[in-house]
Amino acid sequence: MMRIPTGLCLACALLLASAGGAWAQTVGIPGVAALAAVPAEGEGPVDLIAAPFPMPPPPSTAVRVAILDAAPSLQRAGRIAVLLTQFRKRDLEQHIGMKIELANVSSIPPQPAMGNVVFYRPAFLRAAALLAKEIPGEQSVRIMPPERQAVSGVDVEILLGQNAP
Repeated sequence: MMRIPTGLCLACALLLASAGGAWAQTVGIPGVAALAAVPAEGEGPVDLIAAPFPMPPPPSTAVRVAILDAAPSLQRAGRIAVLLTQFRKRDLEQHIGMKIELANVSSIPPQPAMGNVVFYRPAFLRAAALLAKEIPGEQSVRIMPPERQAVSGVDVEILLGQNAP
């Protein structure tokens, strides 16, 4: 195998590897033909097809949801929790393609003029949109801020604002 020179695109490297340097000589790129004969350094041969593309993480089998209510009582959060985990759970899980795990139902300090917001981790947009669709009233769906991702421990957060219906 060979080492891919820095700055060489994948397509060029593949052509270079498949032609064993003959392609570079035909096109007339000086010095590149010699690179075809350079052995890989380090741990051994490099697979030119798989090396630039790391394996993706395994797909999630569940979406962890937290419901946070800014109202003094948890009545709205409780109703939504029952809706998502009992009445609509089976249909939602089929549409989302993952199990729904309710991780947390709690109150948060009141925040004036805050409506309902559904925050999601980057890989959970579909789940967040489908969950937001099931919640009565209007919601905005937003990506979870990085500082929140570091501490939340859930994939989707449903924030129920104090002024929300």
